[in-house]
This record gives sequence, C-alpha cells and structure tokens, in this order.
Amino acid sequence: MPEPLRLTSGQSADMFELLRQMTLIESPTSDKASNDRLIEIVRDRFETLGATVEINKQSKFGDHLVARWPGKGKSGLVIGHIDTVWPIGTLADMPYREENGNIYGPGVLDMKAGISATITALDMLRDTCNWPERTLRVLINSDEEVGSPSSRPLVETEASKSAYTIVMEPGMGIALKTARKGLGEFRLRIEGRASHAGAFPEDGISAIEEMAHQILHIQALKDWDLGTTINVGLIDGGSARNTIPAEANAVIDVRVTSADEGHRVTNALHNINPINPETSLEMTGALHRPPMEREGPVAELFSRVQSIGAELGLELSESSTGGGSDANLTAALGIPTVDGMGAVGEHPHADGEYLVVSELPKRTELLAHCLRNL
Repeated sequence: MPEPLRLTSGQSADMFELLRQMTLIESPTSDKASNDRLIEIVRDRFETLGATVEINKQSKFGDHLVARWPGKGKSGLVIGHIDTVWPIGTLADMPYREENGNIYGPGVLDMKAGISATITALDMLRDTCNWPERTLRVLINSDEEVGSPSSRPLVETEASKSAYTIVMEPGMGIALKTARKGLGEFRLRIEGRASHAGAFPEDGISAIEEMAHQILHIQALKDWDLGTTINVGLIDGGSARNTIPAEANAVIDVRVTSADEGHRVTNALHNINPINPETSLEMTGALHRPPMEREGPVAELFSRVQSIGAELGLELSESSTGGGSDANLTAALGIPTVDGMGAVGEHPHADGEYLVVSELPKRTELLAHCLRNL
C-alpha cells in the first residue's frame, strides 16, 4: 500500500486562510456579484493547479465553474457550491472567528470549507507527485441553496460522464451521507366566489373553506413509516374580513425517500378534486430534486471510501438526511455518489454555524486518497 498522504503544516495554514478569505466575502444565492467574485478566486486556484477552467455564465445567478484535468477513462467528479443562505450583513452579527477548537461564521460549514478542502487536496496530490491517472473534474455552482435551477443541466451532464461523484457538503457529524430525501414544491390555487359576508353570505363560495378541507386531505398523504413528509407551509387568501373569500393559495413542501413515493404523492396532488363542486382547483409543481437512494452504486462507492478511510485510521459511518443537495441529481442518474465529504460541524443554516478545526485536515486527506485511488 502506498504511504498515506498527510497535510503539511503549510498546506493546512493555507487551507484555513483560504476559508477565511472566502467567508469574508458574503455570498447569498441572490447576490450574483459576490458569487462571481468567489468563482474567480476559485478559478485562479484551479488554474494554478494546471486545470482548464470553463466558466458557465449566468444572468440571474452567479456563474458556475468546471475545472478539468486530463487523464484516462471516465472522470472522477467533485461537486461543491459557493453560495450560502446568509444575507449580506450577517458577518456583523455572526463574525468569522476561531474559538475553542471551532471556526464560526456564515457558510463556513455549508460549504466554503468543502471548497477550501478540495483545493488543498488537489495541492497535496500535485506536490507529492500522486496525481490520479483518471481524468478529473471539479464543478462549483452558485445556486445550490435554492435547488440548482440554473446549474442542474451542467451537474447532470458532467455526472453522466463520470465514474463516480464526491459531493463536498458537510457531514452528518463525522458520518458521510448515502441517502437524501427527494424534495418537491407544489402550489394549490382555489377559486370560489366573493360576496358580502353579512348581507349576502348565501351568494358566496368560500375558497378558504375549501382550502381547509384540502389541507387535511393533503397532509394525510404523508407516510411516516416510509419517510414521506408533507407540509402545507404557507397559506393566504381573502380580501377583507367581511367578504366571502374568492381565492386562497397554499405552498406545499414534499419530501420522499424513494422514486416510487415521489410518483405516488405527485400523482395524488395533481389529481385532487374539490369538496365543493362550485370551487375550482389548480395544482402546480413537481419534485425538483429526486431522492438519493442507498442502492447498489451508492452503497458500493461508500464501501470503497470506507475502506480508504480505514487505511487512514478513520472509522467512517453513513447517514441519511431529509435535506437535498446536488448528490440527489447525480445518484438519480445511477452514478456512484457519496455525499458529506466536507467539513464536520454543527448548525448549517442556523445561528452559531461552525466547523471543527481538527476534523477538516482529516477530511482533506481522505479526499486526496479517494481521488488517487478510486
């Protein structure tokens, strides 16, 4: 077995300094300029490492990036995202800081540390003359936090040409992720008929009353045993207290663990019927991320990564989560995919987001070994 690759003190210092620099550039998905600025920083790093870099220009979102290194056979693919959920100005209340062995700040865990670790792992491979024989690609997008609407075709195209995909989202603790729920957003619009609630209530048809019946029906589609959750999370309707409401709207969050459940719920939602035949219903929406199911290719890749980790003294476990990532897209194509290879920490998308400093070098070394050996 080749000697294990270990991060030097200089490489570790550079990795954390790059993380600091990226975190100080706040990059909510909605801010194209900040995301583009970060993409250029990453581009410079990849080009220094010998990559041919393609920038996928965008008008609404930040640009996306694909870095390519030549080699043999199907490529290995690493995926990360530069956007975060945190609005500009968050650093004022949640500053970047290191304290008690943790680094805090908006986006440090999800997932600027994953990008910094990816660059550092590639640097390790180059400096130790351990560059993989396999063709290698790294894809960084700028819209993952809103479901990758503009980068999905790019993600799926690159994944379809790959032997495996590693997604640098944060782990579940130290565990990697081998299953994610599929995510969908649906919108229900109901039309009734307005009338004065006091003078002529019999002439009105309440859209809100119909919505109340439909909410109970929709929520009943959940299946706890199968992990299917339904949440009518937003509702609105009506125009005045004393007017029978002519319109009501609802936004519905759907999460499923399997493609079969996705089909069942989608079909049920698009075929609901009114309780009051004098109302009209319009349902729109679909699953925008298919489920990442722990099937053959995913399980097989995790087993290989677990073995590589064991050679480094790491006891890697696996986990599942109800949140989505670009791993949903690649796994749904049948591409061997492992997720959660990024930083270890707590509270992504929440106050107090942090990563554990001592764990990031271990994840970086694991990634370097995976790129060399897979």
